[in-house]
Parts: sequence; C-alpha cells; structure tokens
Amino acid sequence: MKKRKHIFLDDRAKIDRLANKIKKYEKFKPYDQKTADEDFRLNEKLAQLSVVASNFMMTGHSPTLVLTKREEGDEVLLPAGGGQKDRAREIISKIDFRKLYRGGKGRKTDPLMIITAICMYVMRQDNPRRGDIKYSNDFIRNVGVTKEIYKHISQKLDSYIKSGNLMSSSI
Repeated sequence: MKKRKHIFLDDRAKIDRLANKIKKYEKFKPYDQKTADEDFRLNEKLAQLSVVASNFMMTGHSPTLVLTKREEGDEVLLPAGGGQKDRAREIISKIDFRKLYRGGKGRKTDPLMIITAICMYVMRQDNPRRGDIKYSNDFIRNVGVTKEIYKHISQKLDSYIKSGNLMSSSI
C-alpha cells in the first residue's frame, strides 16, 4: 500500500477553508433568529397567507392616514383601513405552528389550515359579531378548519397575547 503524501496548504487555501466552515455554521441558526429571507418555510407560509387573505377579502396593509373633517370644521389626519393582513403576517412570523396546533391520534395538521384559522382570528378580533365566516364555506371546509380546531387555535393565540409572547399592541 502506497503512502499518501501530505499536502501542505498555502495561506490562501487555509483562509478559504476557514471561511467555508464559518459560512456552514452561520447557515444553521435557531428558529427565532432567522430572518424572513433566510427561512424558506416562512416565505412559504407568507405565500399561503396571501392566498387565504384574498379568499377572505381581508383588508390590506397598515391603516393609512386620511384627511378627515371633524364636527368642528377642521381637517385632521385620522387612520382609515384595517391592516388585517399585516397583523396576520406578524402572528405567522412570530409563532411556532407546532405549539399552536399539534397533530397526532388521527388529527391532520396542515400549515394552510393553521393560517386560515389565524386569519379568521384576526378578522373576528376586528368584528366579534362577524357572522359571515361560516364553517360550511367551501374554502374553509376544503382546508379542514372545524369549529373545534378554530376554538383551540384561538385560545392558544389569546394565551400568547396575554403572556406577552406576541406584541398585543399590534394585534
């Protein structure tokens, strides 16, 4: 058996190897430290959010300031519009879906189902008496959201807001 010659690395090769190792270990960050650009799952969830939001006709981005006449006669900039999609986006980016709703024992979990329940939660926060979101709706039935699943997810979201894990000022 022929012995292999030891190859000495020049300085440039050593630097390149170290740089590659640093890149490798920087790539794996904890879930809460990843930004939206680094986490492809989050991008996937936000794409599904746009599908659900267009299906429910949720209000778009943050409220815009509009010149509004008051009773006194002066015009003031007051917020108009909802921002439901932005609030849902914030919840989705901050919360871990596995803690929100777990599968097992015949329960099926799907990110689209959880995102739909989150969107329903955000819309019902704006208008608690909202009766036009029916569980018999074709989209909701096909996604798999039932009254029990929605109740479970909304209770978890309420507890997250009360504990302060989600910023309650923006939700």
